[in-house]
Amino acid sequence: MNAQHDHHHHHPETFDVHGMLLFGDGPLYFSHLPMFEHPAHRFQVLMEVGFRDDVLEVLRAHRKDGDIQTFVPERFDILELDPSGGGPARTSVAGTVFQGHFERGGTPIAEDVTARIERVSRFTRLDPGPRHDDDRALTYLCFGRAGGLHLAHEITARPDFDQVLSVRIVPGTVRHDPGVLVPGDVPATNFPAPVPATFGRADTPARRLVAGDTLEGAFSPGVTRTGPHGFTARVEVLGEIYMETGDLV
Repeated sequence: MNAQHDHHHHHPETFDVHGMLLFGDGPLYFSHLPMFEHPAHRFQVLMEVGFRDDVLEVLRAHRKDGDIQTFVPERFDILELDPSGGGPARTSVAGTVFQGHFERGGTPIAEDVTARIERVSRFTRLDPGPRHDDDRALTYLCFGRAGGLHLAHEITARPDFDQVLSVRIVPGTVRHDPGVLVPGDVPATNFPAPVPATFGRADTPARRLVAGDTLEGAFSPGVTRTGPHGFTARVEVLGEIYMETGDLV
């Protein structure tokens, strides 16, 4: 075992089996399946991952509409995924891919395989104390590349919901603040790091985005050396990949 993964130095409260939603197709992503009730799983984590070619063939062969794939890794300390943790970062994890949810009747389709962790783009510890503010704007994290964009609902406080969507930016609708049309939609084609996007709805499961929705979002990539770079764009929701409320009450 690599010394950086020496489990003699793990934190007992965060050392566990950390189930992952597996989705995307070039690149692939893991989204940690969080739970407010258990200290080990109070984390929202998004990461880009890779598998051997033969494993990718199996994953694609089992892809079908209306079903999900999940990954059950070996037990490990989730803090090893924290990019700002200060210690050695975990670069891979071994486990089993399931067709369906591994705790809800899923079937193993690729066992004893290794996922390479290419990039951890979101690592947030969730606080179980505060109550959710239903009046806040509906907020998602947008990530991915042209032809493969995703939204993951930003989890903040209980009760909340975990949701992942496939989306596209409607061509010709990207406007920089204060409303200048951006030729070619350049800023909306590549999100290697998640960008917060808010929509004109309340942040509740009943008001979440669903397949078929098309509405304007306000994207906030942050501030660079040349100043703020927010923009708006119309987003079309192509499909809902995952939705969960029961683990986040």
